Amino acid sequence: MPVGIISDTHDNLDRIRKAVRVFKERRVELVIHCGDWVAPFSVREFAGLRFVTVLGNNDGDLLLLNKVINEVGGRLEGRFASIDLNGKKVAVIHGEYAELVEAIARSGMYDVVIHGHTHSRRMETIGKALVLNPGWDSVIIYNPQDGSVEFIDT
Repeated sequence: MPVGIISDTHDNLDRIRKAVRVFKERRVELVIHCGDWVAPFSVREFAGLRFVTVLGNNDGDLLLLNKVINEVGGRLEGRFASIDLNGKKVAVIHGEYAELVEAIARSGMYDVVIHGHTHSRRMETIGKALVLNPGWDSVIIYNPQDGSVEFIDT
């Protein structure tokens, strides 16, 4: 069950299209977007992919963003999502408060904590939690079955 992870797309259609191409080539079963879409039009590029997303600090028209996400088959969870990936408990947050990301990781409640915001790649273990951030210039292919993590430039 490969999972695609992306964040901070900021309406960059070239980057979004490259990421979507990677997700389709890798046949991911789910895409996790950690927020900062910015404008709703960019969401349409994800049509045909199953995805869940949280809000970022730069997301604009939230009502229209939610409408477009629903239209293309995605799911907006608000500012935080707690999801199960093949038995792994995963927290998803945009991450503008580093202390909150660290607290979630140290809580012991999650196997994986996924965030964005910093535009910097991150793969770190804090307590028992694997903390991931795809950064600005890449996506992550994560396999919850074997725990593998691969950063792919976009």
